[in-house]
Amino acid sequence: PETQREALKKLFASFMSCPPEVSDHNLKLLLIRLQVEQSQWHPHPHEEPAWERKCARAILRLAQQFPGDPGAMSPLFLNYLLIAPGESFFMAANEPHAYVAGEIIECMACSDNVVRAGLTPKYKDVENLVKMLTYTMGGPSIDAGAPSVTDSRILRYTPPVPEFEVLVVTISPGETLALENPGVHGVMIVAEGSGKLDDDTILRPGKAYYWPLECESLHFAVGVEKRGPLKVAVAHKNLHIDRPTAVNRDQDTQSVAGSHHGSVPGSPMPFLGIPPVVTHPSLEAPILDMTPPQQTP
Repeated sequence: PETQREALKKLFASFMSCPPEVSDHNLKLLLIRLQVEQSQWHPHPHEEPAWERKCARAILRLAQQFPGDPGAMSPLFLNYLLIAPGESFFMAANEPHAYVAGEIIECMACSDNVVRAGLTPKYKDVENLVKMLTYTMGGPSIDAGAPSVTDSRILRYTPPVPEFEVLVVTISPGETLALENPGVHGVMIVAEGSGKLDDDTILRPGKAYYWPLECESLHFAVGVEKRGPLKVAVAHKNLHIDRPTAVNRDQDTQSVAGSHHGSVPGSPMPFLGIPPVVTHPSLEAPILDMTPPQQTP
């Protein structure tokens, strides 16, 4: 309801515009309380709501990483999610986010606008930030991807926007795989393992490649002596807009092919749990966040 959105907007605006001496004082009091609760007086896990426990730990962690930054209290506004390897969620434009730990693949539409809310020494444009947010409430839909009809080793992550989609390709030791040219430009990054591309290009984790429109299909190969699979993510224009695997919370929230929905309470600022490591929100563009399909430390 609009009344709830307006209330959330006023609360967030008050939090962001709070005088530094007031926010600093209240942050110190909150940290003292949480440290005591997490010590020998901490209640039994079954006696404390899971959200409160995770929120408290997130606040303490952020306060250690960014001493004195009132943004450490931001989890009180947010969902705190733990995403398993291979899972993702879609976040529409103007929804802030923060990654706490781990590694992810983030794909977003072209944007030259980053508005920061906290947890950074850089400039924070509070006025524009408060105006531009959607204040959407409701938990994000967790997307496990949809297997390709031609090869189940290709998982497709398709958001409900035309700008992009992501394919994750997994090739086990001793296997080969041909990825057909989609007819659009693409970008590829090696997320895990090693192998060969077109018989002569060595693929290793962290390497990125541009896939031109006029290029032939890609042929991957992994030697039988390798200890684990090669996992590659490819991003290009959305060619399956009529078959999204993720949904926009402001629109239809019903299940779609290839996705499953977590029973997580919602908020305007979803976290991507196990993966995380971005400390400011990128806004004004739709985003698809996902963990690489491998365990993260």
